[in-house]
Amino acid sequence: MTIGSYQLAGGKTLWYFVIDLPVGDDGKRRQYKRRGFRTDTEAEKAESEARKAYGEAAIGADGSVAAELAGWLSERELDVEETTLDNYRNLFRMYVNPQIGGRQLYAVDKRVIHEMYKTLLSTGARRGGPLSPTTVRTVHRVLMKAFQDLGINIEGVRQPRPAQRDNNGRKGVWSPQESKKFLKFHRDARMYAAWALAVVAGTRRGEVAGLRWSKVDLDQGIVYIHWQRTISGNKVVEKSPKGKSRRAIAIGPAMVQVLREHKARQDEEKAEAGLIYHDRDYVFCREDGEPYYPRYFTDMWEDACLAAGVPVIVLHDARHTSATAGADAGVPEHVMQKRLGHADARTTREVYTHVLPESERRAAELMDSALRDDAA
Repeated sequence: MTIGSYQLAGGKTLWYFVIDLPVGDDGKRRQYKRRGFRTDTEAEKAESEARKAYGEAAIGADGSVAAELAGWLSERELDVEETTLDNYRNLFRMYVNPQIGGRQLYAVDKRVIHEMYKTLLSTGARRGGPLSPTTVRTVHRVLMKAFQDLGINIEGVRQPRPAQRDNNGRKGVWSPQESKKFLKFHRDARMYAAWALAVVAGTRRGEVAGLRWSKVDLDQGIVYIHWQRTISGNKVVEKSPKGKSRRAIAIGPAMVQVLREHKARQDEEKAEAGLIYHDRDYVFCREDGEPYYPRYFTDMWEDACLAAGVPVIVLHDARHTSATAGADAGVPEHVMQKRLGHADARTTREVYTHVLPESERRAAELMDSALRDDAA
């Protein structure tokens, strides 16, 4: 360790520090230097923080942020789902590496990271506009996890504050009237059963895309969510849902009838297609039996909203609608948690259960009644 001072042209004295880092894979000596401190005390404090952050880290010969993060991703292939790992890669590729990927990892401190966050929040989107605070917070969480696994502890890094919502925390949620209008409009549509499952049972896109008839018990009124069809990068991945997302969902007589009618229509298509039909047991598939690309459901959903004349919400928001309808109807929280496949009840309570204006109005009327009774 070295702490010293130097003078600027005007005679002002500033301080610097130098620390030796572990020898790299190439056997060469490496050092980390920083300068510009106003006092020796500031230099000593910064030196102590840098030694704590990087002194024990096994940084490779390249030592760049991009290289070390790539190494971390390679290690995490052992214990992280492929789709999750692909999301991590995209976060680093799109947001972290363009900003600090070329820097030496041991030269990164909280100021560098904070500047990256501010840049992302102002011009980090693909077209140069602001990147959403939610995405920047995700970058923060994944980056800090990677640093932790690499043995790097940078103290004082602040997580960007969450976005302020203008909808009182509600996501896209339909009222019961809007849900009924949407489903009634599409009653004869080929995708009607898929939309009904999304709204009534709160199934995810991947769960709808990967559902097979062998996992649907129409006699007992149960849909088993044991498989999903999702996108990872540019390819489709089929796998079992993780954790409590693997579940059995009870469906009522109306939903059973919808699925029976859907199967009858599918059987007619199969008979008409004859030898060119590829029967792979998918509940929702093309006329030749081949499964849809998962994003097809997203695109068709938006068109379906517009056609029905209801507010356009994203397909995943059908889960919010389902959860909210259950909450308004008095379905216990633990039942909705299991039905939606959430590992944490807090997710059901704080993220997916939103109070609709109708519910707020009923609550206001009850409170107003109580005040009138009390006054009497």
